[in-house]
Amino acid sequence: MTGLTRVSGLLLLLVALLVILGLPLVLSKSITILVVVSILYYPLLALGLYRFFLHQKAIRKRMIRNIIVDDQGIHYERADGTIHEILYHNLETCCFSDKYDVSYTTINKTYVLKVNDKGSITEVDFDGMDAGYIYYISNLRVLRRRFIQGIVRFRPDLNINPFVYTVFYINPLDFTWDRKEFWTDLLKTGGVMILVVGIVASFILLAL
Repeated sequence: MTGLTRVSGLLLLLVALLVILGLPLVLSKSITILVVVSILYYPLLALGLYRFFLHQKAIRKRMIRNIIVDDQGIHYERADGTIHEILYHNLETCCFSDKYDVSYTTINKTYVLKVNDKGSITEVDFDGMDAGYIYYISNLRVLRRRFIQGIVRFRPDLNINPFVYTVFYINPLDFTWDRKEFWTDLLKTGGVMILVVGIVASFILLAL
């Protein structure tokens, strides 16, 4: 899947680039208009592409290529060789709006763990996937479970929102993945979607 995504992404970028390069040819109705538009269009396009490549180069240096969870905390190794860490002993009590020290939030409809790292509200990254699919970390669920287990073991003074275990499908007794609950929720969601599609389709057929 990663290989297919890379190839299809490159093809889409190539098609988009060809469309952008050929836009003046399509819109210009005469040679004179084409020359005038090209003089203004292509230098601006070159500048924009140059700034885009510089931005991508800077982002790629910050990509996470390895994650380690141990008895100290979580360690992110970036592509440029730097290490970013969230250590258990740096976590502080911080009553979020739900009165807990370790809680969760949503980003793009995805649940994310959040903690108070040295006085700063920090979202713990377990995405592990960059836009170019250069690095993909396959055991993110295990890493997330072990990090939460580490908080429970090494920082028992911190109060974890019980719903954290629910949204990440973690068994709080042995910190294993709750496979049964995961598939139950997935089937429920699929059933609701099928029901909604069926109702909409029925109304369309009745209208026709």
